[in-house]
Amino acid sequence: MKQQEKGKRLHFPWKIIFNTIIIGFTVVLIGYFVFSEGGFIDLVNKISSGKMHFNIMWLITAVLAHLLNIAIDATIIYLFLRQNTPGVKPKVAFFASMVGQFFCAVTPSSTGGQPMQILTMSRMGVKASNATSALVQKFLVWQFTLAVYCIISVTAGFRFIIEKLDPTMWTLTIIGFLAQIVMIIALLLASFNKNITIKFIDGIYRFLAKLHILKDVEKSIASINAALENFHNSNKELNQNKSLLVKVYSITFVQMTALFLVPFCIAQAFNIQCDIFQMLFAQSYVNMVSSLMPLPGGSGAAEYSFGVFFSSYFTAETMKTAILLWRTITYYGTIAVSMPFAQIHAKEEIPLPETSEATAGPKNNS
Repeated sequence: MKQQEKGKRLHFPWKIIFNTIIIGFTVVLIGYFVFSEGGFIDLVNKISSGKMHFNIMWLITAVLAHLLNIAIDATIIYLFLRQNTPGVKPKVAFFASMVGQFFCAVTPSSTGGQPMQILTMSRMGVKASNATSALVQKFLVWQFTLAVYCIISVTAGFRFIIEKLDPTMWTLTIIGFLAQIVMIIALLLASFNKNITIKFIDGIYRFLAKLHILKDVEKSIASINAALENFHNSNKELNQNKSLLVKVYSITFVQMTALFLVPFCIAQAFNIQCDIFQMLFAQSYVNMVSSLMPLPGGSGAAEYSFGVFFSSYFTAETMKTAILLWRTITYYGTIAVSMPFAQIHAKEEIPLPETSEATAGPKNNS
């Protein structure tokens, strides 16, 4: 008993310490962009004194572009949900989207988003398996669309990457790009050749077990097999519905473009002349680099890479405020807006149609 009590007393609250450090780092970062020379306060003083022009309508456009991104996110969840849950209400997808926005933003590498979305939808009457299938399909579409965006950006802007960036940054950009390619290869392998994927993961898990890194290897393998089975089935269902496939890929491309347009809108607010496509490419580079940082929202890496890739557009007196506005709209603002929805919704049964369709399985709505 004494040993157990001693063990409890010696338990170190690593999670609390980690979260405190992240919050402290974020506060210091925001403070730097607000109060330092050339920061937000300096810029407001220049604008109010007439020394600098700022177009507020373009800033509103930037906010609307991000809101469009969130609205499309909820729409895609709904499109997938109604395939396997007839009678599902749009508000279920909306709640799931907002919960996902919040937990993706506050957890390392966005790992907390999908589990909380599944829990939220199950509390609102959707079967966990159906919720999981919808989110897996959405993840597939997002990753493939992102890969296409990255390929276009790197191909079109390769000269910029090599000539304008220092070796560290262009190396990180290429690594981020290769990480996207590896992700796509893994997704294709898992989607179309389940057996090879299972053997590959089985080998990795058993190797980790020999190194005493993984304890219950059989349980882990069984868990990943179940996940791959769901992944494989979800991808098969998605590919069978061609009209839905075209629809979700099209609006996902619009969603990604809306998200990547925010820096362009901010530049226009400062009356900065720039090429819209170059700005889209630059934002995709920022996304590739910041995704390598396993911290909530890629904190630190996102701000630094934005400063590097957009240095050709924003001046020294506008850069800090541009970064602050961009992060406020796409990250801090998202946390604030989605936080009220982060409370797990009370269980609410979805009224299903009293027809044979309710038990007939997934529908091919388009």
